[in-house]
Amino acid sequence: MAPKPTATRSLSTAGIMVTTLIALTPAVALQLWFAGAAWALTLSMSCALALLLEAVALRLRGRPVGYHLQDGSVLVTAVLLSLFLPIWAPWWLTASGIALAVVVGKHIYGGLGQNLFNPVLLAYLGLSVLFADHMGNDISSMSDSALFHLYALTFALLAGGVYLLLRGIISWHIPATMLLATGLLSYVFDLALSGSVAMLAAFFLATDPVTSPGTRTGKLVFGLMIATISVALGTWLTYPVAVAAAGLLMNAAVPALDHILRPARKPKQQQENAQ
Repeated sequence: MAPKPTATRSLSTAGIMVTTLIALTPAVALQLWFAGAAWALTLSMSCALALLLEAVALRLRGRPVGYHLQDGSVLVTAVLLSLFLPIWAPWWLTASGIALAVVVGKHIYGGLGQNLFNPVLLAYLGLSVLFADHMGNDISSMSDSALFHLYALTFALLAGGVYLLLRGIISWHIPATMLLATGLLSYVFDLALSGSVAMLAAFFLATDPVTSPGTRTGKLVFGLMIATISVALGTWLTYPVAVAAAGLLMNAAVPALDHILRPARKPKQQQENAQ
């Protein structure tokens, strides 16, 4: 599989990753305020372990370690996974997730730009299968303080997503279709879904340029299908697991979407006449 572009005309890969980390700052700050030193240690361990595993994988593959570490992509992976996991997840669960994301989700496929599946979604689903008892909570049984934190986190991620839109890092197609379809379907089927998970998925996970379609129509279909599948699965799975499963299913469909929905080429005669 040919690598997908990970940079825009105006920003390098490193620039995109730095901008993404800035967009995640409100959510990270909120988690630190709510969970304190425990989550700070978990986040620090996640980032350190991600950098270590990235360096080892690059060295084993004969790639320049310093050059590739500078792009910051593995730090984005570590922060996103730390935010996606339950806030009180034990350190070993987070460490296992980082290993799954970096080694299995990224480097087994050839590294940045070549992975078929989003590493964060792959790691989350893997942890949900291996350690189901430690993953997720039912929002209907949360305390008032936990619910307040959940709502605040939703708005923090929304603010970060809007920042990415304004900076041109992502387009509106996937977040808009995902959030609109999720809201409508959850209302129709009377489901209580986590707004923070929806925001994280819509703005930061589904919009990954490597594992999402390259065409506008493809992005609309991609977002709509993730929302539909996740709500359907959410009737019998926890919503984060449903989102991870739906995202991975649609990641697998991206090559087909890009092929089927690619812009039609103008006939050669029309191109000559246009000239």
